[in-house]
Amino acid sequence: MDSYKESLIAGLEQLLADPKCFLLGEDIADPYGGAYTITKGMSAKFPGKIINTPMSEQGFTGLGVGMALAGYKPLIEIMFGDFSTLIMDMILNHASKFVEGFEKKLHLVVRDPMGGYRGYGATHSQSLEKLYVGLPNIAVVSPSVLHEPGELLVKSMELGVPVIFAENKLDYTRKMFKAEKIAYAFDIQYHVGDFPIAEVNFPDEEAEVTIVSYGGLISPLLQTLYDLYMEEEVAVRLLDISSLSPMDFDLLEDLLKDSQKVLTVEEGHIPFGIGDTIISQMVQRGLKAEFKTIGASQHIIGTSKEAEALALPQMEDIKNVVLNW
Repeated sequence: MDSYKESLIAGLEQLLADPKCFLLGEDIADPYGGAYTITKGMSAKFPGKIINTPMSEQGFTGLGVGMALAGYKPLIEIMFGDFSTLIMDMILNHASKFVEGFEKKLHLVVRDPMGGYRGYGATHSQSLEKLYVGLPNIAVVSPSVLHEPGELLVKSMELGVPVIFAENKLDYTRKMFKAEKIAYAFDIQYHVGDFPIAEVNFPDEEAEVTIVSYGGLISPLLQTLYDLYMEEEVAVRLLDISSLSPMDFDLLEDLLKDSQKVLTVEEGHIPFGIGDTIISQMVQRGLKAEFKTIGASQHIIGTSKEAEALALPQMEDIKNVVLNW
């Protein structure tokens, strides 16, 4: 697929072809087709399988948990990832406990559109995926322009545990990176399994700095890496993680073992972010490198561009860290 949205739609339609799969959420049926028009036309294509719900995230997520217990494969769409706070009880205190307590696989995926940079304000712009990271029997998956969202979505449904599928709102309008004009400049390799880590390098170049990131920041980071190389002749390596939890720290250690400087970048607030966890694990494994982390600052995310810039990480700041490190 050339676009992120096309890939995601293809994955949804593949899942909905299964008689046991249903999609639940607010305003997802026609004519609206969801806040980002991802499901537009699907209620005609899959009659009775696209279920409009009341505006009660906890309620319809609980319905999804019950469906999964009964052997169905519900897809839950949360309109804004900020509202994933409202479903925490259903996912953490019910679904994840049933997996182990009842020794039963639950096929349940929650699509959670995260992220800012759109002027949506303090309660519609956050990246809260870290709230679910590191908890038993809960997976957190983060597609990007390097990881086909449709393929990851289908694989997520087969995990047998509740999955927070942390999409990024800006990615809905983006091409997959392989379709971008600058893709020719990079060598991209995928390491291990259904939820791989993508490694991006400039061919025949040694990178002093490795950036570790995921999700919606991957697209602007790739452009930033290209600009640094073309304008400053500085090669930077990028690792894009698709499974935030569980995270393959052994693979990360292997990929980072020769790195001199490691910079983690995330859209969520720091400290106590995903980057901090990665750095902690690498240090505990004895990795010898310099580490830095960039993420959202300790401000709420305002509506204006100026207010957003005060809170959210900016590519210019990342450039400056790389050039002055």
